Amino acid sequence: MMLVECLIYLAISSILVSLGIALYLRCLDSATNFGRNADDIAGALSVGERWRADLRDATAMPQFLGVDSTEFIIPQAKGNVIYRFANGMIWRRQASDAGWAHLLDRVASATWNSESRTHVTAWHLDIEMKTRKPHVRVRPLFSFIGVAGRADRP
Repeated sequence: MMLVECLIYLAISSILVSLGIALYLRCLDSATNFGRNADDIAGALSVGERWRADLRDATAMPQFLGVDSTEFIIPQAKGNVIYRFANGMIWRRQASDAGWAHLLDRVASATWNSESRTHVTAWHLDIEMKTRKPHVRVRPLFSFIGVAGRADRP
């Protein structure tokens, strides 16, 4: 009788340990995904705030350039600042002779738009990040609105 009871306890213990390991691995995967999502959010917010700061320093009306407006040019006192979306990444160049600085990767789309309001022109930057999973509940879409310095005010 004791040997049978020991085998039953051993079987129940192994089932509980395997369930515990499976739950631990699932939690670890969720924590890893949460960390990656947090990094994507922080990167997108950093790019958006940098874009808005550059837009506030504009000395003339910003312009679109490139096929499908893939480049956004912000004239400033020290030269043009250019933002570019290409190959799933957002790039920034401080002056026309400077190199491109990589700002954000894993970008599905980035668009710049203008909206004329009563006394100013508001500029929009919309960034959609690529998802790591095929089915997501919420699309990772970030929208930033800014107004150019004194360039578009009467």
